[in-house]
Amino acid sequence: MESEGLMDEIDLILQTSKAGTMSTSVSPIVSEYMTFYIKDYALYTETEKNSPMISVIEHNPLVYITLGGDEQSDNHLEIIGETEVVTDRAIIDWLAQEKDCSRWQLIW
Repeated sequence: MESEGLMDEIDLILQTSKAGTMSTSVSPIVSEYMTFYIKDYALYTETEKNSPMISVIEHNPLVYITLGGDEQSDNHLEIIGETEVVTDRAIIDWLAQEKDCSRWQLIW
């Protein structure tokens, strides 16, 4: 697939497949089905502040994310990336507009 066509397919998946799984890379492996919000090709999600996901990624921030692959298309993304707890007020406010997340801890 041409790189332009590949980027178009990636954009389509990111725009249409907001829910997916995020799993940690070390034991204990924690996996959660989450809704992702995309801004400038960065994925953001929320989880409770005392979630097992937060404590695991604080020790090893490497995660695996899977998006797409639904009944409309077999195409999906498998993303390996590092996460961090978001403290940037502008990002927090943006995500709060996307979804009320006052009781959530933001990670990306």
